[in-house]
Amino acid sequence: MPPENNIEKRLRELGEAVGNDDSLTRAVMARIRTGQIAVSDEDSKSRIQLTTRRFIMNRFAKLAIAAAVVVGIIGGVSFLGRFGSTAYAIEQTIAALHNVRYMHIAKYDKAGNLEDERWEEIDPNGYQARYRQNTPSRLFYVVDDLKTVMVYHASKDKNTAVLSDRKNRSYTWHAAPGKMFDEIAEGKPAYAVVAENVQYKGRPAHHLRAVAFDTDVYVDPQTKLPMAIGDYEVSFEEPPQGTFDIVVPEGAIVVDKRPGATSGPEPQWMVQEREKEQAGELAQGYFEQGRRALGAGEYAAAVKALTKTVEISPGRNWAWFWLGVALYDSGKYDDAIYRLTQVIEMISENGGGMSIPSYYLARAQAYQGKGMADMAQIDFETALPKMIESLRNVKAGWSFDLADDPLRCADGMRQDCHGAPTAEQSLIMMINRLRVFTGQNFGYDPNGSAEQKERAIAAWEQWAKDSGRMKFTPDAKLIPLP
Repeated sequence: MPPENNIEKRLRELGEAVGNDDSLTRAVMARIRTGQIAVSDEDSKSRIQLTTRRFIMNRFAKLAIAAAVVVGIIGGVSFLGRFGSTAYAIEQTIAALHNVRYMHIAKYDKAGNLEDERWEEIDPNGYQARYRQNTPSRLFYVVDDLKTVMVYHASKDKNTAVLSDRKNRSYTWHAAPGKMFDEIAEGKPAYAVVAENVQYKGRPAHHLRAVAFDTDVYVDPQTKLPMAIGDYEVSFEEPPQGTFDIVVPEGAIVVDKRPGATSGPEPQWMVQEREKEQAGELAQGYFEQGRRALGAGEYAAAVKALTKTVEISPGRNWAWFWLGVALYDSGKYDDAIYRLTQVIEMISENGGGMSIPSYYLARAQAYQGKGMADMAQIDFETALPKMIESLRNVKAGWSFDLADDPLRCADGMRQDCHGAPTAEQSLIMMINRLRVFTGQNFGYDPNGSAEQKERAIAAWEQWAKDSGRMKFTPDAKLIPLP
């Protein structure tokens, strides 16, 4: 029997079974009116009403439309085509990004002046291919044509074009722009949908949040592509011709570092920059030395090495942080508070008000050691929301995991270090922190049922709303890490 005849036969059987009862039709049509159709204008409404009246002229057609709607609902599709409205899902953005070839990224200051502009070509695998960066605020631009990378320092006192082999120097805004959200497909909850159908600078948008880095992302409802990521505006048009061509500006000093190239002497500013780089390598050595000493419980050695680190390279925030931790572990609470305050203020000033919650938790502990309970409570309340959030999204707790483990392979450290904890370990580590800092225990069992785990997490969330008081309990019962 042809498929269409079989469908007709089944519908007739359904009609005979239902008889003259109109309740099914009324229920289905009510579902259409209230839940399945988003109508944008009166003309569209009239067309739908006319279509509906035609369908309900006889019982067979009535059941046919009911069956079609039920199939559409179960299958998650809009049977009315362009009149339908479906909820946004981040998987739509993942799919859309896989089909783009170019990204245009721009950042503007409050006055509308261009601060940073970048073009990325995306290869078929989603990774950066050719690249161009123009940063007027720093007076330099970069062009990468897949063979040569040219960095042009445009200020009058430099006016230098440095040519390098791509294997030795590279620049990126995002190394895999076409795979930016792919970790969602891998089951990693890195982004949360905050709100659908909001406004972003006068344009319709869906609002997402990159949980780990506290970054806002806005998505175009039509294309499903990002329109803003953090402070950057994003679009996907084809770049002007010649965007990725290597063209040395007329009159520029050329320093060619490509293999086999002949180049004149480096200008003085480059000599000075290289000396800074060498100092940075020296600071990195002290930094890693200090982290290893801290991980081994050798606090005096850690303080010595990390102090040298920040003397050579004052901008290293994690060096300042672990110096504060080493001072706390040495019992020097005043010094620990002073160093941790320095890094908290440095992050805020340089990051436009940004904060790292684990830094506040560490200072809360130092205040507690000093006996300054009120100050400890203030810092604890600053860290607590992110701690509670991480119980459902472990990525929100990344800074706490790193802060507690100086031997993580991070911030340039490659030897004598280890990887990040698993999601299960990270969750247990956060619950243990909460137990130590609050004196509370809501019975979370890693081997319990999903319902038991949910009750424990919900209890922590409710406690944070009702109390949120710090009660430092260093002898709290901890959950063993798997």
